[in-house]
Amino acid sequence: MKSLKADKNYFFLIENWSGKSGPKRRLSIEKVIALNLLRFFLHVKDLKAFHRIIRTTDMVPEMPNYENFLKATNKAFPAAALFMQVLLQNRAENESGVHFIDSTPVSTCLNRRIFSHKVTSGLASRGKSSKGWFYGFKPHGVCSEKGVLESVVFTSGNINDSKMVERVTENMKGWFYCDAGYLKKCGELARLAESDRFICAAARRNMNRIVSNGQWRLLRKRNIIESDWGVLKQNFFLEYHQTRSMHGIFRHYCFAISASVLQCRLKSSLRLKTRI
Repeated sequence: MKSLKADKNYFFLIENWSGKSGPKRRLSIEKVIALNLLRFFLHVKDLKAFHRIIRTTDMVPEMPNYENFLKATNKAFPAAALFMQVLLQNRAENESGVHFIDSTPVSTCLNRRIFSHKVTSGLASRGKSSKGWFYGFKPHGVCSEKGVLESVVFTSGNINDSKMVERVTENMKGWFYCDAGYLKKCGELARLAESDRFICAAARRNMNRIVSNGQWRLLRKRNIIESDWGVLKQNFFLEYHQTRSMHGIFRHYCFAISASVLQCRLKSSLRLKTRI
């Protein structure tokens, strides 16, 4: 949290954490964020089940009841989003300059419940992926060659992948390898190259393109980011259908992505220590 404390927005959130009137919150904003990250490290899908585990084990003596803990978690959402952004931006220098771009469908309800679903009806939409139709959002992500997420942008399910290349690679440099869904026109590729962003997309079946052996080898390694999406969905429950508000579902996404990035950082640091 040291890099987060240097941000002015963090101090604003701290000042308005307890509110102007009423009793002060028993948990600080740092503890609320840490507890929500712990939930994903313990692979507990439901917030209520996690609260029951903490109360029964007496791990946190000042833990409030579930209603107040849920209110504190919801109020910590801006700080959680800021924390996730700091984690993604404070990435280690990528020596090779190689990145991978991909998107994944994240449904917010089952297809048979689309017409009765109301929580995300204002933002979510129908989309189609290689696995079929879905209703929800589509996160676009960039990861390094080591599989660490470096940028994530959420859109509705019907947004084309090629429209998000410039947004998801903002403030980044290097070579970006992606599938055929991110193909751009020559003029747009040249404009991106002026800012040191070189896009190398795979060719469609009806296209003939000349690529070097090195580019072909890196294009075959696109499954690195696909593995990241698989870990986020299976271990960190990125696809979640039990939220009751738009605020709650994006809070869930922020904590899931933050926990995943932290886990990758911890694994890489442990590998460095064992090598030393």
